[in-house]
Amino acid sequence: MTSERGKIELERVCKTYKKNAQEVRALVEVTLSVDPGEFVAVVGPSGSGKSTLMNVVGLLDRPDSGVYRLDGSDVASHKRDELARLRNEKIGFVFQSFHLLPKTTALENVELPLIYCTRSDISGLGARALEQVGLKDRAKHLPSELSGGEQQRVAIARALVNEPEIILADEPTGNLDSRSGLAVLAIFQELNRQGKTVVLITHDKAVAAMANRQLEIVDGRIVTDEPVENPKDAQTELEVVS
Repeated sequence: MTSERGKIELERVCKTYKKNAQEVRALVEVTLSVDPGEFVAVVGPSGSGKSTLMNVVGLLDRPDSGVYRLDGSDVASHKRDELARLRNEKIGFVFQSFHLLPKTTALENVELPLIYCTRSDISGLGARALEQVGLKDRAKHLPSELSGGEQQRVAIARALVNEPEIILADEPTGNLDSRSGLAVLAIFQELNRQGKTVVLITHDKAVAAMANRQLEIVDGRIVTDEPVENPKDAQTELEVVS
């Protein structure tokens, strides 16, 4: 029997916002299933609903209607503190802006989510996460002492520190040069090979080509959903530009 851990299922999910007294339909009848261990890229123009979709999947926002099941369980009845616990345990977030505390070391930034961790033993998790992204030797550096690519890798380590099944990344290469972006994508591909479910939001088709599956969302609706034939290998691309 296939494990449900890391499985994402949306059925006819809708989300509407109010903007300047106008209703904006951010998600319209979205039905989507992401199996454990998939690497999915969600592409679409600005305002298409990509980030709203990530917010719903990441339990940061509730849909107005429809069903969202995480690990096979309907999350609609969960209270706010239960949703917070699920986010902390099961989902790691990576954003375009790194959101690192400027006066806090790389290791201390990575360890921040552990404040809410319910595990009995969290020793060494931060150092292990930094090692996963190749920054073990930068643990005591402040963000101002790191390059943009290194800062994003610290942000990825922070997303990994609780060892979640799902990684949600919203335009993670948007503030990076091409070489740093490829290095970050290589990390995502390696995490996926290790069994992590990765959902990556991007407007860049070259970034989406690194995933195993591509969804396109336009005006809040999924218009295409297809596998990527021969996904590009970020590490190989990185060696070419180095």
